[in-house]
Amino acid sequence: MERYRIFMKRFELSDDFMAQMTVEQLNTQLSQFGITPQQMFDQMHMTLERMKSELENSS
Repeated sequence: MERYRIFMKRFELSDDFMAQMTVEQLNTQLSQFGITPQQMFDQMHMTLERMKSELENSS
């Protein structure tokens, strides 16, 4: 998850046109759901932690 966050930050900082387009597309898609990239990462983290917890409890 942290690698994905770093990957996206590199895209944001890049001067490459395709990298900028990727960031813009992500922002556009997320805005359609009314969330920011930070909210997406927070939600992904919460989901991952919940899944880990469920695995531990089912053992």
